[in-house]
Amino acid sequence: MNKLPNDPPVEPEIPEEQQWSRRQFLVGSAALGVAGAVTLFGRQALVDAARGLFGSPVSSGTVHLYAYDYYYIPNYMTWRVGDQMDIIFQNQSHTHWHEWTMGRHVNEAYFQAFGNLPADAWAVDFWDGVHVTLSDPYNIDNFVPNKAIVTYDGPKALFNIQTGGDFSPTLKPGGSIHISFTVPNKPGIWDYGCFVQQYIHYRTGMRGKVMILPA
Repeated sequence: MNKLPNDPPVEPEIPEEQQWSRRQFLVGSAALGVAGAVTLFGRQALVDAARGLFGSPVSSGTVHLYAYDYYYIPNYMTWRVGDQMDIIFQNQSHTHWHEWTMGRHVNEAYFQAFGNLPADAWAVDFWDGVHVTLSDPYNIDNFVPNKAIVTYDGPKALFNIQTGGDFSPTLKPGGSIHISFTVPNKPGIWDYGCFVQQYIHYRTGMRGKVMILPA
């Protein structure tokens, strides 16, 4: 129909505003909540919270422990006293040396990068008095038995045995070693970590925990 001269101006049609569905709103809010939690508390805190809610399965038999720059996978394990464990410790880094120490009570007062450090990192070395068998060494920088009772499968020279410090296999990039033992009667929570580069790796977050349950 043609518009007459005295007719009022015709308003242009305004497209209807898109409405969010309730589902979209809830999903979006949840995603923002997770992102916010990660930002506020970090990944490790969320992992710890999830572990607190759902627990951790008891490990026995063979466990692969991977060292990266600067964290372990897994960074939490649950063992039971008397179980046989075979830890395949592997350094996945292409550039860094990494070790695996385990104990209790690090004296952080001694954490002085590039300064003088005590010989022992842990006040209590988990491996003290524990029978351990080492095998399949590959790209080993050095191994410190400390007070563990160690059996070497193969020539001892391959392990480059050293003294001083805690029980600790230190691996070159790409290195690996097989550590066999029966979980000793030392229940409770134990810490592990890498103290290479004068504890910088540990301070950067290269650490984990083992919960040992009674038999």
